[in-house]
This record gives sequence, structure tokens and C-alpha cells, in this order.
Amino acid sequence: MPSIRTLSAATLALSLTVAPAALAQTSSQGSTEQQERIGAILGALFGDRIGVTTSVESQWAMGQTPLLTQQSQFNSRVDADIRARALDQATGLRLKRDYAALVELETRYGADRRFTDQERAELTQRYGALTQALADGQYSDGGHNTAMVADGRAAFDRRVDAAVAARRLPRTEGTRLKYDYAQLVQIEAGYLRDGQLTTNEKADLDARLDQLDARVGDVGYGNGTVQTPRARLDNVLRALPYSGLSASAQTQLRVEHEDLNRLAAAYERASPTAEERAYLDRRIGQLETTARVRR
Repeated sequence: MPSIRTLSAATLALSLTVAPAALAQTSSQGSTEQQERIGAILGALFGDRIGVTTSVESQWAMGQTPLLTQQSQFNSRVDADIRARALDQATGLRLKRDYAALVELETRYGADRRFTDQERAELTQRYGALTQALADGQYSDGGHNTAMVADGRAAFDRRVDAAVAARRLPRTEGTRLKYDYAQLVQIEAGYLRDGQLTTNEKADLDARLDQLDARVGDVGYGNGTVQTPRARLDNVLRALPYSGLSASAQTQLRVEHEDLNRLAAAYERASPTAEERAYLDRRIGQLETTARVRR
């Protein structure tokens, strides 16, 4: 199942509007290289070049879910290009979330292992819009002035419900996740009162959404492996000097970090319940958000 800094399926088409040709003609050399990298990722996974959907369409016609099947590999390839600086981080993260929204739609339509003509047409249009927007090197909506958190709420809630139904999450954690997402919608609304998101505000929303995604546990990050709580806590300490926090705030965070490190060590020696694991994961996520850790 997919994610969220995720756009909802209902609003995805609007979010992926193709940029005007005049804008594309003025793109920098860096944007050209970036779209070539994205094209290489899609080509390696599906055999199609940007703007072509023949391969995925043929798989949908056979009742298969190619986007879901390739999601882990897709995320890993994007993460690798972000680390290599072949893709800028903002584009890479949004790319994964938009792809996840497509997976959510594909999974819902393909639950019975068949796609109607109308469903295939909608998936084709949205996949094509995504790849074309990427070919233009940027999103025409600017990506900084739209309520993406609010738009992704319904899709996020469905992911949480699916995780609870599959017993990957306890019901109490599912309720907490939905509450935390609703709170983030309010934070976004506050940021948008002046009609735009600053770079810092968008980075804050992105970091918080990353942590919510990690708590749901259905979206790949980094190299595709699952990090242990101790490893995540180590990352918090490494990120702390670059977090922009005041000295007193860093001191307080270190105190919380030490408490959680002891708790994580205790859990390694015992058999924590699902609720206990969810509590630890949530607390570490809060530290990651505060320290601006990128997973």
C-alpha cells in the first residue's frame, strides 16, 4: 500500500498539470539532466520512455498491478539519485509521493484482479500526466502554494485502515496516526494563511509527513531497508548540529534521546507489544522531526 505527503487520488490530476511549453524551453541544463535521470528510472522499471505508457497499459489489461510491484524499486532508485545529487531532494520526495498516490489508485481498482476500460483510461491519463510533468522538469503548480497535506488526508486514512486491518498496526496507533495527520492539516492551514509556503515551512511539513509515513510503515525510504530504533536515534544525534535548534533546545533533545535510547535497548532484550513498539516509534519520529532528520 502507498503513502502520503501523498496527494489524494481525487486531486492528483490537478496537481500533475503539465507545465507550459514556453516554461519548458527555458529550463536550465540542470533540469534537463534531472528529467533524463527520471526517464532512466521509469525506463528501467517499465521499459517505457517518458510520455509513453504502452508497458504499464498492457499489464493493467492482464489484471496486473505494475506500479505496486515496482514501488520499492522505484523508491530505491529515486533515493539513490537523491544521494548522488542527480535529483534534488524536493523533486525526489514529491516524485515518490505522487507515485504512491498512483499506487493507491491502482491497488483500489485492481483489488479484484481486473481493470475496467474506464479505470485503465484514468490510470493511463494520470501516469502519463505524471511522467510528462517530470519531463518538463518541474510541477506547474509550483509545489509551494497548495494544500497537499489536506488533499492527502483521505488516502492517508485508507492506508492506516489497511495497516490496522492487516494487523501491522494496533488500532490505538491507527487512531493516533489519524489524529496526528489531522493536526498537521491544521499546521499547514496556518502556514497558508498568507497564501504561500516558505521554503522552511514546506521543509517542516515534508519532515513531519516523512515521520507519519514511517509510522504507517508501508513506504520505502533510504536504501529500502528498515532501520532499527537505535539506528534512527543515532541519525538524530548526527543531524542535531545542523538542525538549527538553539543550545537549550539541543540539550533538551539530548535528554529525550537518552531516555529513548535506554528504552530501545530494553526492548531489544525483551519482547515488546505492538503498542509499546508503536509508542517508541512515535517518540523517535518526534525527535526526527525536531532534528530535521531525512529518512
